[in-house]
Amino acid sequence: MRALVKRHILCYIRDRWAVFFSFLSVLIILALFAFFLGTMQESYFHGVDGAEYIIYGWLLAGVLMVATSTVPLGFMEIMTGDRTRKNINDFYVTPLPRAKIVMSYLIAAVFISTVLGIVNLAIGQIILLVNAGTILPLLDLLRVMGLIVLSSALFSTLFFFVVSFLKTGSAHGTLATLFGTLVGFLTAIYVPLQALGNTLTGILSALPPLQAAALFRTVYMREAVAELFGGADEALQTYKSDFGLEIDLFGLSPGPWVLILMLVGWTALFFGLSVWRLSRVKL
Repeated sequence: MRALVKRHILCYIRDRWAVFFSFLSVLIILALFAFFLGTMQESYFHGVDGAEYIIYGWLLAGVLMVATSTVPLGFMEIMTGDRTRKNINDFYVTPLPRAKIVMSYLIAAVFISTVLGIVNLAIGQIILLVNAGTILPLLDLLRVMGLIVLSSALFSTLFFFVVSFLKTGSAHGTLATLFGTLVGFLTAIYVPLQALGNTLTGILSALPPLQAAALFRTVYMREAVAELFGGADEALQTYKSDFGLEIDLFGLSPGPWVLILMLVGWTALFFGLSVWRLSRVKL
């Protein structure tokens, strides 16, 4: 299995366009932030001193979450290509169980997504230092790294299962374009949650993208929120609800540990579905 993992990683790295398009959504979000998303955040604080920390923290937390979802989807083009070119038939004749074939793609996807996520995190700290004059505390950095691994595992299993139903590269490209377009809405980056209404907010809160985004924001922005809001509990609660630090799951507001358990549950579910799919269908 180790040889398969190495092979998948090398195939992805050698395809520079695949790497580029995996980050296209991130580049779009950064461009939109420069044009109007940043203004939306700035207008919320009405020129409050020290708001740069929370504004850029919100942006960078969202960027990290998006990257850990779009990179695994882009990586799964390797599997689609293997199916199209019938390379995957060679894997079936090996003594490897199908669960390990699934694992080879997933381990490679999680590895790539984690490495690139940590690179994003490092670049984000430079951006934060330049614009807000600070960086995340070491403990928060470690927590964010853990979330990068968890989110990478979640979206790797999710997209393996989804992509297993696709049979052509064009279908995979369409899915990647569709998800890349919608991810900003699914994670409340383009539109604040209070503008979506209770029903749509409840639906989005039940889906993994917004749950992962809320967790990233909660951890990434912990110190920034404490510094800016202090003891203003009502203002803090409004901000958390409006900008996706806290989700409203049909009247419930799950805390960080509950969100972690939910993401672990999603990961286990989609891994099981992926193994079941590969055991029932010759991809």
